Amino acid sequence: MKYVVGIDGGGTKTVAVITSADGRVAAKSAAGPVNPNVVEKKEIHQTFFELMQDLKQQNNDAFEYLTSLFAGISGAGNDKAVQMLTDMLKGLVPEDTVVQVEPDAINALYSGTWGKPGIVQISGTGSITFGINADGRRDRVGGWGYLFGDEGSGYDMGKAGITAALKAFDGRTKETVLLEMICAHFRIDNPYNLIQKVYASPSPKSEISPIAKLVFDAYRQHDTAAREIIKNTVKELGSSIRTLKAKLYQPEEAVYAVLCGGVFRDKTILPDMLEKELQNDRQLTMVNPEMAPVGGSIIGALLMENNRIDETLIRNFISTY
Repeated sequence: MKYVVGIDGGGTKTVAVITSADGRVAAKSAAGPVNPNVVEKKEIHQTFFELMQDLKQQNNDAFEYLTSLFAGISGAGNDKAVQMLTDMLKGLVPEDTVVQVEPDAINALYSGTWGKPGIVQISGTGSITFGINADGRRDRVGGWGYLFGDEGSGYDMGKAGITAALKAFDGRTKETVLLEMICAHFRIDNPYNLIQKVYASPSPKSEISPIAKLVFDAYRQHDTAAREIIKNTVKELGSSIRTLKAKLYQPEEAVYAVLCGGVFRDKTILPDMLEKELQNDRQLTMVNPEMAPVGGSIIGALLMENNRIDETLIRNFISTY
């Protein structure tokens, strides 16, 4: 029997999965980040080595019969990085295994379109809107990082939540439950201590992003400031999706728009609101994937072998992952 391996390499975690040609999981493993923009080459190799060794130990027969490997890796946006990652992975799998490396946005897209063209809105700690049209042409909107963009991301929402809380503390805006929630989160009695907590952190972004969860909690309590943040987030995301659609697609083409990332976890808030924001656009069909992004990498690996992707295969993966 033939097997394929898919890898989803994000900014904080990398997941690798082996499946049979019908999508049934034979082995899976997880390790640290492999983004070549922020992780040293030696560390990336060690992470891949550990992942492959773990998969091999779990199911040696499946590993020895690998035919294709598809890796969607964060930071694999240039030819040099792709070549480096490809060479690295080729040295860790059986000799005849074909290896393909792509940006991790492909995984997220395929997890919702099952390998077909479309747009994916990724909004986790950061954000990017990425798409592929029927001709294979790719483009993106956003993805400029937290210093220049990341609109609609967890970081963006968290920063807005902290700003709203501090403005309320100053008396510049109405009161918000976010002030008390943020002080409790950082275990501080005085908001002035927030400066030291965040600015002195080795990674301020990592301190700010989790506040997005508090914004959602405050929204559920009908907090005015939180509702305004959510409303602005929806407008930013809607604008990004519309902009990329205009770049890649003709006015009459149907387009899948896949939502992927932590800010979409509660499907009753942002996904519902974004669908309403875009409801007058008859081209767009919103998709909330049932499978994890690594499932998209498995689809990528199966497409390398011209396998047919159908609902049975998808259900096999979801039920065995």
